Amino acid sequence: MRSQRELKGLSKRLVDAQEEERRALSRDLHDQIAQSLSALLMDVENLAESSHNGAVAREGLQRIKLLAETCVNEVRNMALLLRPSMLDDLGLVAALQWHAREISKRTGLLVDVVDDHFADTLPEEHKTCVYRVVQEALHNCANHAHARKVRVVLRENSDHLTLSIEDDGIGFDPRRNRGLGMLGMQERATRLGGSFKVESSPGHGTRIRVDLPLAPDPAPQQSVPA
Repeated sequence: MRSQRELKGLSKRLVDAQEEERRALSRDLHDQIAQSLSALLMDVENLAESSHNGAVAREGLQRIKLLAETCVNEVRNMALLLRPSMLDDLGLVAALQWHAREISKRTGLLVDVVDDHFADTLPEEHKTCVYRVVQEALHNCANHAHARKVRVVLRENSDHLTLSIEDDGIGFDPRRNRGLGMLGMQERATRLGGSFKVESSPGHGTRIRVDLPLAPDPAPQQSVPA
């Protein structure tokens, strides 16, 4: 039991360290590299407009301009994929909807994100858990399940949160085939005291369900009469 507690503590520290590293890398990419490339892009545009070195110079400057634009877009996409700033700034639902749109643009997978009585006031660890589970699940849908449609549903009540992800892909046997991604999703859920369940069979799609307990709101303190 002592070893199990130590392993669980180690697992938590590893996941927390990974998230903190991703957060720092995301901010550095956005705040430093992307801003520098944006400044370069502005300089190139100004030079291209005022250049008097002929068509060859203008053509070369145009190539530089296109390269800088590509770099800026790639860095922004990398930062958002590592950890979208909107997860911190706008909340979980907005981040999931953005990720769904990005997956759809890249793969053609149709992703529907539904929030049912979801207040979006989760603790940081819960938001991160849900986002990473959805991120991994959509990756599997696009790359392994050959799905066309995915439905992501978030439900919340006073004491727990339910996440379900259902696709129309080729399915699999979860008793025999569980990759590291699936194990990582399960670890994130169990680390928060929740449950992780996979329902699938060959030819019948896959449904993932995560239930996470939520701490009840503290009861308001009653004032004691003097």
